[in-house]
Amino acid sequence: MIDLSERPDLSADLIWALQSYVFDSGRLLVVAVGRDGLIDEANLLFRSRFAGFGSVRGEPLVNFLTMGEGTDWLPEPGLKQRRPTAQVFKAPVGGDIYLFHVYPLGDGVLLIGELVDVAESDVVERMGNLAMEMSRLVRDLRKTNRDLAHANETNQLLARMDPLTGLANRRFFMQRLLSSLKDALTNQATLSVLMVDLDHFKTVNDRYGHAGGDAVLVMVSQLMKELVREVDLPGRLGGEEFALLIWNTDCRVATDVAERLLSRLRSLRPFDDAYRVTASIGVAQAQPGEDADALLIRADAMLYEAKTHGRNQVRTDPLQPSV
Repeated sequence: MIDLSERPDLSADLIWALQSYVFDSGRLLVVAVGRDGLIDEANLLFRSRFAGFGSVRGEPLVNFLTMGEGTDWLPEPGLKQRRPTAQVFKAPVGGDIYLFHVYPLGDGVLLIGELVDVAESDVVERMGNLAMEMSRLVRDLRKTNRDLAHANETNQLLARMDPLTGLANRRFFMQRLLSSLKDALTNQATLSVLMVDLDHFKTVNDRYGHAGGDAVLVMVSQLMKELVREVDLPGRLGGEEFALLIWNTDCRVATDVAERLLSRLRSLRPFDDAYRVTASIGVAQAQPGEDADALLIRADAMLYEAKTHGRNQVRTDPLQPSV
């Protein structure tokens, strides 16, 4: 994801529209280019089309797209920011034509566009269509903000919430985990993560239908909300897999939390005595300087160990933070 949160030269409405709809649309190519013509960041569609999903950061844009000679289309440093302009680029390999809207930034440009699968004579018309689409997107968002004073807050909440359970979704959970790891390192605080996977959940859907499965997920989520503090964050990572971020808590206390959660889960009776909720839980405490992926891999390994040793239990990673 391209981070535009510290771009004072873009309006808040436009940033929200770009972050919420454009980058992950699966149709529009998005790439940020610096004054030197090097790529700062690109969305998944751009990387998949031009680099086989690999990183393109630091690569010259001309390796993938060209427009005549040099980089005259980049804004001059120090000039007042212009309105977005439409430009046509061509891929050096294959010769495909792409239409991009060029949004000037303080230190470069943001390109948003698509493959033009038409004759060159129709490119100008496609430019107008893309311009209207972007303008309509921003205009509709502004209208919503005028009609609902709290729309921005509401939309941000929905963007980070799992719609079924009301817990943090995977994307927001990962964002919070990343920021919490940085805070923990700065403040020399402890941080632990629980990975929770409901056992034999497929049998719930088979026996009680998907509505019954959803009811179980909601019940489990409500229990997790009740057990944690305001500073902690429960999330649904997908399907029947949950996670819990516990702030300022070491592995020993986090294991106690996991055991308490498991005990409460066993007492749930969403349907009848024929089905009892159980889970496999993995626990890991963050190492100093450890990134989010490494921490989750250790917690997930403990979850897998719980699964392979009979499920319905908690397993804790033995690795303790070095002094």
